[in-house]
Amino acid sequence: MNRINVNQIKQVGAFTFLYFLAIGLGVLVGNLVDHQGNMFYAPAFSALFGGTIYRYYLEKIKGVGSIFIVGCVIGSFFLFSRHGAGAFIPALIAGSFAEMVASSGRFRSNLRNALSFVIFAFATTGPILMMWFYPASYRMSLLDRGKSIDYVNRVMVSPDLATITWFVLTVILGAGLGWGLSNILLPLLDKKGDKDAQTYYKVLQSYFCLVMEQY
Repeated sequence: MNRINVNQIKQVGAFTFLYFLAIGLGVLVGNLVDHQGNMFYAPAFSALFGGTIYRYYLEKIKGVGSIFIVGCVIGSFFLFSRHGAGAFIPALIAGSFAEMVASSGRFRSNLRNALSFVIFAFATTGPILMMWFYPASYRMSLLDRGKSIDYVNRVMVSPDLATITWFVLTVILGAGLGWGLSNILLPLLDKKGDKDAQTYYKVLQSYFCLVMEQY
């Protein structure tokens, strides 16, 4: 099993960048669905839009390290955007386990790759988990970012069993639909080759710019 090499760094960079755009689009659509502003549905929609990107580069690179790198970048973003000291941990854990599952099938097992993506979909759940496990710290992080008390009270979600269960189910559902959507879109991307990066960039760049302030 090969590790990523120097020649694949560009592909890993495109993978990271495009998945970040998918996250941005997920945040935007999530806010349209739920106007509370707490990004409750952002992980589910990020998985929906990121499934094709994840699968394309997973099967294209077939090297150990690419998934973990993307997870590290996501985690670093949450850390340095002041979502709380622990908001980066889910991204690191999800990236590590997703890498292990996909690599166990040498990145060629469709079932293990799909399971890998379901796990990776939880990489973006850091802010919500911080809200539940460390509510006081999360409140302070929002206030430090200049959010008002009214905003903080509006976005906080009670961690009752029904809410947690629904949250987990939405992420799994989003990942499943995202992976299923890749069955339709991947044949189109395969015909275009590496130009897919430019295509995704043009479509998602505007959405990314709009949603960064939500973080």
